[in-house]
Amino acid sequence: MKKLFVLCAFTSILFTACEKKTESTPATENKSSQKIDDSTSQSALDWNGTYEGVIPCADCEGIKTELTLNQDNTYTLTEEYIDKNLKVENQGNITWADDGNSISLKMKDDEYRRYKVGENILFQLDLEGNEITGALAQNYQLKKK
Repeated sequence: MKKLFVLCAFTSILFTACEKKTESTPATENKSSQKIDDSTSQSALDWNGTYEGVIPCADCEGIKTELTLNQDNTYTLTEEYIDKNLKVENQGNITWADDGNSISLKMKDDEYRRYKVGENILFQLDLEGNEITGALAQNYQLKKK
């Protein structure tokens, strides 16, 4: 009988030691209070206005560029080739990229200009839509007036 008692006590201790304990921890996160930031340049920035700068040119001193973006998604782009007697103006509609952070402007010659929209600045993009990098990258920026 004594052996049976010791065996039961040992089994009881064994089950108690192997029992998985679940501690309830108070929920510290309130999922309804978490805010997801889904803002884009198009929705969050004051993007409309006039931007200007001098863009590099292969066969001239530079291209004095003035780009006006209107709230109704239209634009006016004026480019004056420095040290040449050439001034080109384009007008048309702004097309926003799906991500809402860059725009495309269709030119008269069916070419496109693409810009990434930042806070009071436009970054000219290359033909594939990538931001221009390298030592001259800052020369491909238009700053808001």
